[in-house]
Amino acid sequence: MVTETASIESGLRFTKKHIALLSIGLFILTIFMIFSDINSVIEVMLASDKINFFLGFTSMFVGVIFYTISWLLLLNSSGIKLKFLRAFESVWISVFFNIMVPTASISGEVFRVWYTVRETNSGYGNVAATVFIHRILCFIPFMLGSILGLIYFLIAYSLPTYLSTILIFVSTLIGLGFLLLLMLWIKPKITIRIAFKIAGFIEKLIHKENPSRLRASLQKAFDEFEFSLKTLGLDRRPLLLSLIFAIFFWFLDVAVAYFVFQSLNYPVPFALIVAVYTIGITVQIVPVGIPGMVGVVETIMSGLYTLAGIPLNVSVAATMMIRVIMMWLEALIGGIVFILYTRRS
Repeated sequence: MVTETASIESGLRFTKKHIALLSIGLFILTIFMIFSDINSVIEVMLASDKINFFLGFTSMFVGVIFYTISWLLLLNSSGIKLKFLRAFESVWISVFFNIMVPTASISGEVFRVWYTVRETNSGYGNVAATVFIHRILCFIPFMLGSILGLIYFLIAYSLPTYLSTILIFVSTLIGLGFLLLLMLWIKPKITIRIAFKIAGFIEKLIHKENPSRLRASLQKAFDEFEFSLKTLGLDRRPLLLSLIFAIFFWFLDVAVAYFVFQSLNYPVPFALIVAVYTIGITVQIVPVGIPGMVGVVETIMSGLYTLAGIPLNVSVAATMMIRVIMMWLEALIGGIVFILYTRRS
């Protein structure tokens, strides 16, 4: 177990590549701030209402609690007994993984599976099924809210043709992503075939002629995975409850920006917040390699707010404050939890 923990810890350790990519992101952010009248932006931020800003942080934190409960309901339904505090710990560490090692959230999901198997001695397939279904359930409010928000953005504001095209593309991509996840739930054998093709490719690379333990482990894991998918699918109550908490999580995550704009005494339509939130999250999970997509997300979000008619200094101030909560503080909390976990292990 100590070796596994050390392996996970080393996987998160900053390499020269991570430092270089983070430096690029910070450079982009610095240039962006310089061209945004930094003094005016700082004045707006300093004049903000600290209570509303704290409510934004609270909204994020409570949202993570609801996210944890949403997943815990699926674990309990599968007979996997993980204590709430342990599940909460694994979720925070997975958030840290997702921010620092951008792989479309896969790194965080893999950690959740590994952590739960280690804590409960459950099968990898069983745990993976709960994480997979949880991802689908969380995707439902994100998809519906995102499409509605993007449609509102397209209709309510006069956008350049290229931006309208990008928004339509993002909406289509979100819809296709959901359909793909749904198909893998309904037809898990497709996932199994893909995994075995990858396993075969790996075997060729390492020149193994006989059936390897990799294939045997995959077969066992996917047997458990398929069985758990069917079992979870038959019991509607935990699925419905999990979806309800996933909706609460999504709403509270979006509400961070709402409270930030309230703190600046500049209320904006909630649909606009949803639209920009969608694009910001979508850009952040793109596996380019820049931790948290620092610099890129800030530029895009503030640009969208400005296109919607919000003054540039307010747009930039709001974006920076939103990112403090939804990226920097999340990474800080997740990093602290991860350090405490490695010491405990």
